[in-house]
Amino acid sequence: MYKTKDLTLKDLAKIKIKNQAEIVQYIGSELDPKEAHEQIKNASKNFTIPNAKAEQADALLYAIYSGEAVTTTHSNAKQMEWQYLSKQEALEKFKEGVNVYAIGEDDLKVPVESEGIISLTNRFAIQVEKTKPQKTKKESTKAQPLTNAQIKILKIKKEKEIALIAIRLKRKKRNRQSA
Repeated sequence: MYKTKDLTLKDLAKIKIKNQAEIVQYIGSELDPKEAHEQIKNASKNFTIPNAKAEQADALLYAIYSGEAVTTTHSNAKQMEWQYLSKQEALEKFKEGVNVYAIGEDDLKVPVESEGIISLTNRFAIQVEKTKPQKTKKESTKAQPLTNAQIKILKIKKEKEIALIAIRLKRKKRNRQSA
């Protein structure tokens, strides 16, 4: 279930995160593999219970550790994308019971929990199922091998994803402690 369960502190210390400056700019702090591992461990009750966010963070951390640059999404998970809304559309969707997200200046998406929140910002989005483009006859169905540049880009994306998940886990932990 959890791939990083058996990693030691020495293993975690060996993980080199590239582009820490970009990560700091994006999330406000460096990504610490030891801290991320500890948060995964805590969220999963010492790797004993299933937790979707912890499992996703675990898979991303392991991908960074092992040098893999592959997608770690679940095969049965729906592919989602963001649809951006006007303030009026957001209000209508919220009233319909759709999960609406307010978008901050740092592009952080926060769930709207009341109509009052909608008056505080102008940027909103909802998640919608990604539509698959129809293939034309000329398109090849064979997967092309990734170039080194594409692998580096995927690795950077995974590092960002794990950093965001680590932040979300921190916030969740902090909210539980303050409650």
